[in-house]
Amino acid sequence: MTAQRCVWALVAVEAAALWAMAWGAAGTPLPALPLWVAAFTAYLLAARYGRTVLGTPAGRRRIWVGGLALRVGVLPAAPLLSEDIYRFMWDGWVQRHGVNPYVHAPSSPALAELRTEWWPLINHADVPTIYPPGAQLVFALLAWAGPAWLVFKLAWLAADLAVAWLIHRLSRDRGPLPLLLWLWSPLVIVEVAWNGHLDPLGLAPMLGAVALAGGAWPAWRSGALLGMGAAVKFAPLGALPALARLRGRSLPQAGLAVVAALALPLLLYLPYAGAGASLFSGLRTYADVWEFNAGIYRVLERLPGHPDLPKWIGAAVVGGLALRAGFRRWPLERAFFWTIGCALLLSPTLHPWYVLWALPFACLSANRGWLLLSGTVFLSYAGRDAYLSTGAWPEPAWQAWLIHGPPLALLAWDGWRGRHPEAFARRERVPRREQGGKGEHAGGSE
Repeated sequence: MTAQRCVWALVAVEAAALWAMAWGAAGTPLPALPLWVAAFTAYLLAARYGRTVLGTPAGRRRIWVGGLALRVGVLPAAPLLSEDIYRFMWDGWVQRHGVNPYVHAPSSPALAELRTEWWPLINHADVPTIYPPGAQLVFALLAWAGPAWLVFKLAWLAADLAVAWLIHRLSRDRGPLPLLLWLWSPLVIVEVAWNGHLDPLGLAPMLGAVALAGGAWPAWRSGALLGMGAAVKFAPLGALPALARLRGRSLPQAGLAVVAALALPLLLYLPYAGAGASLFSGLRTYADVWEFNAGIYRVLERLPGHPDLPKWIGAAVVGGLALRAGFRRWPLERAFFWTIGCALLLSPTLHPWYVLWALPFACLSANRGWLLLSGTVFLSYAGRDAYLSTGAWPEPAWQAWLIHGPPLALLAWDGWRGRHPEAFARRERVPRREQGGKGEHAGGSE
């Protein structure tokens, strides 16, 4: 069997496993976890062989075809592993009826007449929405097409493919591997095309900011795109210091970029300002109460002192990294990866789809630890069946070690050996001339 045929055989194995999960009403831990292991193993092997045989333009087109086929196979299947999409639908539905989603929780008696047949599927119905205004505006627009999960999934799929296109553009000097790692990722396919998580809606403008930051574009455009990503989820704001210190940008240009990044989310909040003190009540509840699949955070919890000490340590580390990124003039791509990545590793809550926020940069830099985490994190679903029957989600210590231990060990090993991500190193060594003069890093990383 030729190497190329071997790659497509592995894609077929991955597709069969993922489609069986989506269409077989896969329970957790069985049969979902064995199917996941089969799909992720096939993905890793396909990446190993595909990086050498799919480097031509025709090969990249085949990567796209494979990624589209994997998504189309699960897109029509009903979400089974998460009910978040029903919250998205609800937030859009109440806005369609003139209700501010930040004011009332879905279980509020004031909204009883708006309840639908899928209302019982909304999770945490006693908590007002936590989603920022950019996401809310999209929910409202999609609700006018009908509060149907397929409509919402199609929108997220479009954003997912936009992320893939930007990775394609950003990796032109890096070979086919980054594009393959994203388009064929089982985590992306399961969490977006099947379970309908919105995260690519914020990832696409964030990667757009990276793409524009390295060219002759006005700096405020990168800032506006960063703000668009932050209006979906706040994670991109960690790169603000790096945005303010981009090489080749004057102080007024940097100021405009930061203003644009901050102003856009604030302006989008204006239509919802009538919620008053309730505007962030759901988010406060999330920050105070939520804890799931924690890794390093579990270790920090054992420290003596205030119960919020682990959160303070995490905030200090991420804040310090953000400032270092600005002081050292890190490329925007690197700043996003480090700040968001460290925030996820130190977070008390790490749902599988949260890893999507670091995954594009892991693909672009071929970061082995994060790519492994995109596989092991799925094991956190093992307790879902128990949760549905008892209301308690078991998280045994051995499971946490299995999820977080190998990826963290691989990250530490690569760091100790001085294995720097190929893409960052290459792009920081290859200067190019912009219109007007100074050398910049190739490929748009700054």
